[in-house]
Amino acid sequence: MVRDNPIWFVAFVWCEVAVQLPFFFIAAYAYLAGRNWIRIPAIMYGVHAATTVVPMLADFYYGQGKDSPQKELLCAIYGTYFVFPLMIALGMAFSRIPFPAERKKKVA
Repeated sequence: MVRDNPIWFVAFVWCEVAVQLPFFFIAAYAYLAGRNWIRIPAIMYGVHAATTVVPMLADFYYGQGKDSPQKELLCAIYGTYFVFPLMIALGMAFSRIPFPAERKKKVA
């Protein structure tokens, strides 16, 4: 699947499998349970996920696909993978306590 892709792309795929995929399940629990310890890991995840998209967007727009008529659509689709993680990182960075005590949900 990743055999004919640039090495940076292969590295990003392995980062997604090894870091981002396991983090998803941990973060889902923390968000649903209202756990404040997720703040720093969420900042780290958001920054990591957003910065891995930048080289991909640059390659789509200025690299091999620069002459493709669909490059704007491709950049728009992948741009969401930049915007949402960045929103997570910024939201957590500017919130000392992401889940105040009165809003916490009880988890059995």
